[in-house]
Amino acid sequence: MNATSCSRWVLGLMPFTALVIGSACGGGDSATAPPSDGFLTDGGGGKGGAGKAGAAGGLINPDGSVAGNAGASGQGGSAASAGAGGAGVDAHTNDVSFNYDAPVFDAELNQDSACAQATAEAKPMPLDMYLMLDVTGSMGSDCNVGGTTASKWCRAINAVAGFVQAPSSNGMGVALQFFSTAISSACNGNVYDTPAVPMALLPGNANAIIASLNSHSPGGNTPTEGALRGIAKYTVGAQTPGRVMIGILVTDGSPTSCNTSIPALANIASQHFAATGIRTYVIGMTGANFGNLETIATAGGAPQHANYCSGAANCHYYNVGDGDPQAFIDALKQIQQSAIACTWQMPTSDAGLVDPDKIKIQYTPGGGGNPQELTRVTDASQCVAGGWYYDNNANPTSIQLCPDTCTTVQADTAAKISVLLGCQGT
Repeated sequence: MNATSCSRWVLGLMPFTALVIGSACGGGDSATAPPSDGFLTDGGGGKGGAGKAGAAGGLINPDGSVAGNAGASGQGGSAASAGAGGAGVDAHTNDVSFNYDAPVFDAELNQDSACAQATAEAKPMPLDMYLMLDVTGSMGSDCNVGGTTASKWCRAINAVAGFVQAPSSNGMGVALQFFSTAISSACNGNVYDTPAVPMALLPGNANAIIASLNSHSPGGNTPTEGALRGIAKYTVGAQTPGRVMIGILVTDGSPTSCNTSIPALANIASQHFAATGIRTYVIGMTGANFGNLETIATAGGAPQHANYCSGAANCHYYNVGDGDPQAFIDALKQIQQSAIACTWQMPTSDAGLVDPDKIKIQYTPGGGGNPQELTRVTDASQCVAGGWYYDNNANPTSIQLCPDTCTTVQADTAAKISVLLGCQGT
């Protein structure tokens, strides 16, 4: 049967009995009458498709005899009519009647008309991160992973090593680079846009990361502009469909080379986020100006949170003090969780091919209240409170909440997000 213009509903009436309703095909296939066990009394001819006659109706008993007279076959052609049903005598006296309510196709998508009929399962996206680590002279004395030297550098590399070796990081992609004028004075991001350790999945990449941490020593000044531009260039080029990409800047000081204007540096992160949807997170250590880091982190799309905020109620950066490994690991884990908490894989439905233009997102507050429909925007640059967008409007692979929406949802630990699917053809 051609699928292009045929529709068929099968209703179970009793054991081993079925009736085909409205089997009308265009494009040349003939409709055939279904077999029967003799429970029905009349047969009906099918409608003929264009160029072919519909089959004669009739009801066949299990022993092969005709229970009713065969209906006349439908005439072939572009508008054939159904053959008339023959009047027959059934071996049984039972008559069968039923009522059939056709499906309701609402113009407005809601829980009843969504093709999934329920909240879709929106799975978190796997995460890739580009870690840009300050290795300037202010980080203090050198050491290797596992060492106990009392310096920010030693604590920081122990924390990074602990994070990449943690089972909770398995499956995450990590690339690593270091920034200092001792490595490069390039303010345009060159050198910093190429990781010292290429992106690969954990735990397999952990040993390469630890070896690279051990091979670097603090020295030089702080080219924050070069580091931020390197993050922007690398992350956009290394972004993989179906995975979330973020950048993380780790620093213990203010910029001392290249452009040192905080608004200018924040603009790099802001433009990158607006153009790509890739967030830049910031981890600061003792010696950093946390007001400056807050400006950069906010511009980079990092969500607001309430931990490691230098005494403030909320912030967008993370302050890990002198590099305390536990605080550092906690900050990295929170970044890991927040980065994927507001990004989901594009859902699918076995009820049909999902139409991206018919998807709706609803947020139900954890404290109760009516579901709130969120607003779809074209991309990250158009974000509004209560907004969301696709990673690619033409061929979306993920759903992303806007920063303010993400903050609201993350702060509501009992929040419920519903994804209503509208299917193509509904």
